[in-house]
This record gives sequence, C-alpha cells and structure tokens, in this order.
Amino acid sequence: MESASHDAPFTFSWLALKLLGRGLYSNPWSALSELVANGLDAGAQNVYVYVDARDKSKATIEVVDDGTGMSRADILNYVKVGFNKREHAMATGASNAGEVKGRKGIGKLAALFLSRHFYLQTKHKDDGSNWELDARDGKVSDEENPSLKATDDVPWTANEELWNQTATGTRLVMLDVDLTGYGPQSINALGSRLANQFLLPDNASPRILLSVRSSETETNYNYSPVKKNVAFGNLAEIAQYFTSNDVQPDELVGDPTVLNVPAKELPGGNYEHIQSRTTFPLDPPEDESWEEIAKFVDRSNQTYQGVKYSLTGWIGVHATIDNKGAKANDNRFIKNKYYNPAQLRVYVRGKLASDRLLSQLGITGTYANYIEGEISFDLLDDDSLPDIATSNRQDFDETDGRVTLLRALVRPIVGNLIQRRTALAKQISAAGKAEKERRDTSAKHQFSDQLRRDLDHHSDISKGIRDELHMTITGKVQGNVPVKQNFRVFISHARADKAFARFIDDLLRSRGVRAEEVFFTSRAGAVDLALDERALSTVIKENITDANTLIFYMTSRHFLDSQFCLFEGGAGWATRAVSEYLKLNMDFNSIPKFLTDGRSEQSVIGPDDNIELRPELHNYLVKGVLNPMIEHLNRGREIAGGVLIEPFELRTAPSAVEMSREGKTAKDYFDQSIVEHWDVLISTEIKTYLTEYLKQ
Repeated sequence: MESASHDAPFTFSWLALKLLGRGLYSNPWSALSELVANGLDAGAQNVYVYVDARDKSKATIEVVDDGTGMSRADILNYVKVGFNKREHAMATGASNAGEVKGRKGIGKLAALFLSRHFYLQTKHKDDGSNWELDARDGKVSDEENPSLKATDDVPWTANEELWNQTATGTRLVMLDVDLTGYGPQSINALGSRLANQFLLPDNASPRILLSVRSSETETNYNYSPVKKNVAFGNLAEIAQYFTSNDVQPDELVGDPTVLNVPAKELPGGNYEHIQSRTTFPLDPPEDESWEEIAKFVDRSNQTYQGVKYSLTGWIGVHATIDNKGAKANDNRFIKNKYYNPAQLRVYVRGKLASDRLLSQLGITGTYANYIEGEISFDLLDDDSLPDIATSNRQDFDETDGRVTLLRALVRPIVGNLIQRRTALAKQISAAGKAEKERRDTSAKHQFSDQLRRDLDHHSDISKGIRDELHMTITGKVQGNVPVKQNFRVFISHARADKAFARFIDDLLRSRGVRAEEVFFTSRAGAVDLALDERALSTVIKENITDANTLIFYMTSRHFLDSQFCLFEGGAGWATRAVSEYLKLNMDFNSIPKFLTDGRSEQSVIGPDDNIELRPELHNYLVKGVLNPMIEHLNRGREIAGGVLIEPFELRTAPSAVEMSREGKTAKDYFDQSIVEHWDVLISTEIKTYLTEYLKQ
C-alpha cells in the first residue's frame, strides 16, 4: 500500500458554516451579543451597536469597539473556527486573560448568522486593514470555502466619523440583515436585552452603547448606554453575596428602600414594607440534588472535582408583578411579551450563560413567578473541566453535575424568598382583617352619631322614646348589617348658578378634598359625566343613594325652573333624613317648600338687591356650609384611616368704629382663602348674574 505523501486537513465549506450558525443562535439579538462580547474581550471600553432598520428586510447592523484591534496574525486566528481565544490570551500573557469570555472560537459565526455580506475593519497598534466577506447567492457555492478578502472599498455609513476617531479597535458592518418579523417594540427592547447579556458596572466602563434608526424621519444618531430594566425598588426580599471582584448593582449598596405592596383592604390600597436583605447561606440547607453529586462535591471546602466554586450575585422576590403597582415602586419595571422579569439569569465570566434556571428548579406556587435574579457561577465554564454548553450555546446540559450543583445551591435560596414573601402576604391579610374590623366599628359609631342627630331633630318626640329608638336601631347594626362607608358631598345646583357651586367646590378642593368626594356636574374641565353613557338622572340617584351622602342645595329661581334640581331635591328628601342636607339660598322666595323645615335661613342677595361677602354671609358659609361638609367627609376619612381635612376658621370682626380707626374693613378679618375664591369666582360674575336674575 502506498503511504500518504501529505496530510488531508479538514475544511469548512459555506454550507457547513451556515448550518453551524443556524444551530448556534435562535435570534439576531443573541448573535449580536456574541459580537459585543468579542469587543469586550478585546479590552474595549466602549462597544457601539448601530441598527438601521428603516428597511427591515435589508437592515444594516454595525458593531464598533475601541479595543486593541487585530493584527495580521490575529486576522488569521479570527478565521479559524475553533480557535481557543482564552487559551491564546493566557499563553501570550494578555492582561485580561482571566476575563476573556470566549474559548470555543465560534463566536465569529454570529456575523455569518446575521449577514451573508459584511465588512470588517480593524485598527491595531502595528497596522490596520479592511476585509470583506461576500457570500451572497451567486458569489460563492455551498461547497466553496468562504474567505475574507482584503478591500479598500468599504461602504459609507452614519458611523464613519465615529470610526475615524477611534485609535484602535474593530468595526463590523453587516449588510442586508433580515429583521422582518421583529416589530418596533422588539427592536426598541434591544437595549435591555443587550444589557442583560453582560454583568457590567453601573455608570462606568466598559459600556455598551446603542443607536437604533427605525424610520426615515429619525436623523439622530446619538448613542445611549444600554441599561437593564431591573426594578430593584419593587423587590420585597433580596438575598445576595458579592466578593470584591464582582459587579454589584448600585441599588444593593445603599440603604434598603421602602416600597408598597398592593393591599386594597388597607387605607390608600397599599401596605408599606421595608425591603429586606440577607446573605446567601455559606452552607445551604439540604436539597434533593446533593445526593446525586456527593462523590464530586466537597461541601466543606466548596470544590467540585477539586475545582473551587462560588455562587455570587443577587436573587429577589418582587412585591407585585402587576405593571401599575410595580411601576409605582420602580418605574423600570417591565412585563410584556418582550421582557419577563421572572427569570434567574446565570452568568459565567460576566456573560449570560442561561436565563432558564428558574424553570429548571421545579419550584411551583403563587410567588414562583415573582422571582428575579442575576447570579455568577464560573464553575460552569472552568478551563480544567469539559465543556457542557448545549449545541446552541445558549444553555447548559441539565444532566451535568455542575448544573445539579447550581440547582442545589440556588433552590434553597429561592424557596426561602418565596416563604418570606408568603409570610408578608399573611401579614398583609392580617392587617387587612384588622383594618376591616376597625372600619366597621368606626362606621357603626358614625352611624350611631348620625342617628342621634337625626332623632334629636324631632323635638316633637319625647327624649325617652328617642333614646329607646336609638338603642334599638343601633343594636340591630351591631351584627353583620353593612353600614355605608363611602362619604360624599352632593352639590345640587342649576347650571345658571354654577359660579356659586364652583366657589364651594374650589374652596373644598383647596382644603385637600378629593374630586371623588364631591359630586358636582359643573366642575371646570371635568368630562366624566359627559362620557358616562347612563342617563343623568340615574347617575344623580346613584350618587345620592349609594353613598353616605350629604346634600347641599344651592336654591334659587333657576333651581325651581330645573327639572334635575327638583329631581335631586325629591330624591334627597325621599332617601335621606330631614337633617342631612345643607342649603345656601339666593333669595328667601325661591326656597322649595319641601326644603323648608322651619329653621332660620340665610340668603346670598342682600336687602339692597346686591351680592357681596357680608360678615353674616361669610360666617354662614363657614359654619353652615363648608365646615359641616368637611365634618361629614372627615367621618368617612376616619373610617378609612385617611388624613383629616382642616376646617375653616370662624372669624369675628371688631366694631365698625375700631375697623375705621385701623383703616380696615370686615373683609380683612375674613378667612383669606374664602375672600380670594370669592373675588376670583363670584365678584367677576355678580353684575351680569344679578341683571339676569332680577329680570325674572
């Protein structure tokens, strides 16, 4: 047999490289992260990613870094599939050899996955060069070996100036990248996805900067650093452990935050909670996985097959995963089809190795989906141990002992966080139950007081009978009979009298009364009633009958002419006790008979047919209108545990002689808030209003 005269080396055809690329990456963003990692491994302080997606079927993606660049020898290594970059770095004594993320020599296939036609430019301290790979249809067959070709004809892009200013580094320009199927939200979410691929320091180098152009109208090419969307302010409980060499988020260095957990049973709808932080256990509790790997692991020395291991990072449980509630705690919270915070991201040498660990722990329950974390476990890619990455390079072989060890370390931490979140839920439930009991007691107390006032209004009934009725009725309420706890003021007025109604409403609002505490159809800028499809009469009736409502009637000739005002008066008379209403009368002759109960009356129009803020009108507004409204609303706030409203102060002016002596008028002694609102809302309308009113 004739012996071979020379070797027969393996070669990679274009078809083989295409198949490898398709198997390695599931989407463009995963491939892009590999190219960013190459820049970081080259010692770059800045890696720029530019996406021009104006035509998504033929997008352009550029990656520019300011690393060391590649010499001619480095280019020859670059085209070698399987070149061990980490081993080479250690052999050449590179300063960042221990931080190099890649060791398989296949990350360069990411460019081939994204584009069949790309340019590579590099600047090295010794030289610089430009290269092109064109494997488009008709340019190279599947059997041919693709190759980089030196070129001086690199197409112009928006990053030309950026590249010209870069002393050393590498630039990849990938043309005709297919991004069809990736909508605007997916492309806009690229920043957080890129940020999640790496553990980088906050507000320091190295940085990844991104610029996306998705429409013709966008002309701004400014780059912004990518940022993670970790809502640390929404994490109720956190377990963490960092060494001096680890990247620790700034939010975990300062004092724990105070956050709110949604609790509709409590005042304000939230339960205030101080974020709790603990440390990863040095010797984790027993787990079912320890037995499987007992022969490989020395727990006391923390070694796996003689190799030291360490779990660092943080894991937390969210207070809530409802977008609205979580964003109230931390506006960075995002949960949608493009981003799910419920994941444990596992990093190796600062690069994301897997985001599927949470689903692999086998933990179920309500709060399993509230877990988020970022942990480092470099044992998974230790140089002295076999490679356990799956064929797509985006996860690990779940059956390997190192992954089993990781689960044994993490599962107790996650389980403890879930237990603590469950305990917090029980605390909130107990607080809600206690609050309900307090509200019920307070509501029944308020009911008892209101009933006493109503009965005392009936002077024709003897005190003994009134006391007996009070005792009998309140005794029946002590059981499970619900008492209305929603206290409200209803301003009943004709539209022609809206200036006076707005005056009352604005004064109440200036004291901190909420809009929902006052039903008022003429509030400036309000559209709720206009958008309500129900009949106005239905809305009015519900606001009178469904809440503990104090009705205020602004009576006038206009009131008598309005069918809605008469409806409101009739509904109030039929459904409320006779003492539970307030009035302000424009004149004595316009008071409806069913609203006259024999008590003294106050009119807005004075004896001289004029309207002015007289002392008796001012004091009536305070004592007979505003403060009774505030007192009523405060009863509801006491039940709800809310902040009480400050009443208006009743002022007494000195004699006319004393005021003359001091050069003052009665208005100088009035509540200045009432004076200010009167001057703005009433005085400017008086002349026109009186002219029309007195014609009738």
